[in-house]
Amino acid sequence: MEFMIYRGAPYKYDWLVDLVEDVGGFIISKSMQTTEVVIIFAVPKEDVQKVEEMSGRIFGELKSALLAGTEIIMVSPSYARHHAPMPHCGIIQNFRENGAKVNSLAMARGVGLEICRMSAMEKSLIEEHDLAVFMFGSFEHCIKEYKLKMIEDLNMPIVVMAYPPMEVEKSNITYVDGLTRILMSFRKGDEQERLNKVTQAVLETVKKIKEELKDDPLVVPPIYLKQEIEQQIPAIETCLSPAPVTLKLDSLRIKLPYDTYADDIKNVHILNNKTLTDAAEVSRSYTGQILVKIQRESTAGSFFGE
Repeated sequence: MEFMIYRGAPYKYDWLVDLVEDVGGFIISKSMQTTEVVIIFAVPKEDVQKVEEMSGRIFGELKSALLAGTEIIMVSPSYARHHAPMPHCGIIQNFRENGAKVNSLAMARGVGLEICRMSAMEKSLIEEHDLAVFMFGSFEHCIKEYKLKMIEDLNMPIVVMAYPPMEVEKSNITYVDGLTRILMSFRKGDEQERLNKVTQAVLETVKKIKEELKDDPLVVPPIYLKQEIEQQIPAIETCLSPAPVTLKLDSLRIKLPYDTYADDIKNVHILNNKTLTDAAEVSRSYTGQILVKIQRESTAGSFFGE
């Protein structure tokens, strides 16, 4: 599947939606505004040319969504002025323009927001995502002795941004230097290069995760489960949260109360007269939402073999 983003006027955008569904593709998300519609979707690679031709007919713009189907959490000390949150917001916007679902977290606390630590709640919340991106400061001693030790217990891929050039030995941490909490709009040449540097680090990390999934595939694609849940659970249509069923690399986040809808999610019918619990584990997120973790073939066997 090829993930893509369409941007254009609402004029005849439904033609594109119909074409994506006709060629066996999936609509991941659709954002409607007065003068613009943004659609993130996936289509078979052999049908990309048809989609490009349709996009031209309805005067829209089409680009690859390199981070579509990825849920990222961006972590900074705080959004206070003295922590210079402008790069934080600019980087998040860049990830979203590449198709990612991005959440944001600030961990500073205390008087003057001078204390930065990670609680058990924050650790659980961060580990629910596919990838965590941390923005640290400019002092090498502080980063090595305090900040990196704070995140060393996280069991997930991590991208760390800070100013000083240095080496990080942890295998799950990718370090990017030259980008920290300084005022920048990412409009100048040097600033854009720094933004591209961290974006490339995230893309490479996501690529490694996808390669691991190829070695031990999921029993069923997350995008297929997303479609079945949306079709069989009527409450999804009335959910006011953005992206009520969030696509992740190996799982889904369903933004419905766990206590109310967990049983309905577990009983969703999928292929071969099986239910969702045959292919995935359903659990409660820290915020009371529903997490669907898809099993690997090495543990669940071939889902389609009878």
